[in-house]
Amino acid sequence: MKPPKERGKPIVPPCQVIRIRFSPDGKELAAACVDGVVRRWSVPDAKPLTELKGHDGWVTTLSYSPNGDLLSADSWGKLVRWSNEKVRWSIAAHDGWLRAVAIAKDRIATCGRDGYVREWTADGKKLHEAQFGVDLYSLVYSPDGVLIVGDLFGQIRVLDSHLKMLRKLEQKEFHLLDRIQDVGGVRCLAFSPDGKTIYAAGCQPKTGGFVQAFPLLVALDFATGKTLWSWKGANDNEGIVHDLRVFADGRLAAVTSGQPGQGKFLLFEPPTATPAFVSTKMPNCHSVDIHPDGKQIATSATNANSSGNGRVKGKAGEYPENSSPIQYWDIE
Repeated sequence: MKPPKERGKPIVPPCQVIRIRFSPDGKELAAACVDGVVRRWSVPDAKPLTELKGHDGWVTTLSYSPNGDLLSADSWGKLVRWSNEKVRWSIAAHDGWLRAVAIAKDRIATCGRDGYVREWTADGKKLHEAQFGVDLYSLVYSPDGVLIVGDLFGQIRVLDSHLKMLRKLEQKEFHLLDRIQDVGGVRCLAFSPDGKTIYAAGCQPKTGGFVQAFPLLVALDFATGKTLWSWKGANDNEGIVHDLRVFADGRLAAVTSGQPGQGKFLLFEPPTATPAFVSTKMPNCHSVDIHPDGKQIATSATNANSSGNGRVKGKAGEYPENSSPIQYWDIE
């Protein structure tokens, strides 16, 4: 793999970004922002498009449907479907933080801090729900439509068409009970293009509180649950794998965020566990996405000289917020 090259100057939104995604046609990039706004830019010229305002809390995640509609979720549990820049529908999907959205051809799945997994129709009507009594961080549909969800304790549940658990893949290294605090969790799930391998990512925690952790990525045989290979960061300041994406040819792109500002952008060529490319130029990366053409990547990080808590006192006494520069990369 040739190292990717940064293209142009980064896009700098006026606030921090939690998630970025390209549209299916590759013509726009959307960002879930902590001020409750979904911001979008045209690709490749990065011109701002209409801002989408329909959330009361942080926009925590977003995902495009195959027809180009955008689904966005927030920290109050609201799920919004946008069509042609208008709200198609908006529902109270969860009680509190909605952590992940996955889309199949005829279904939408969500999970959250309330411990529920829910499936919805394309029109926002609830199909099924299941309560697992634990903070749920991630979910993904397999290429053939099976839903998988990951939780705080490193458990990966495979669910049937009515959200009943078929089997469980235990990955206990993703969790730590430190004093009275549970930390860690399976933060990302993704499938290989052929559906035979499922990737789980997050961290192997060392301590709670300030959360010292090694970023962790594990490849599992989906049929047997056996570990095929794994990668763990070199030290416990490198933090958490916050986002993981898969190329059409099976390569992986991941980003991490750590203490203090040791986040990385990584590319993998499975089944090799050692990263084929690592960039440490961007502190605390939180999201990554691959353009549909497979030749571009976007990463979102945290601005340089961040205080780490989102606020730095300026010369005039103001406390400007951190931002999340979004960098394009060209890749072969």
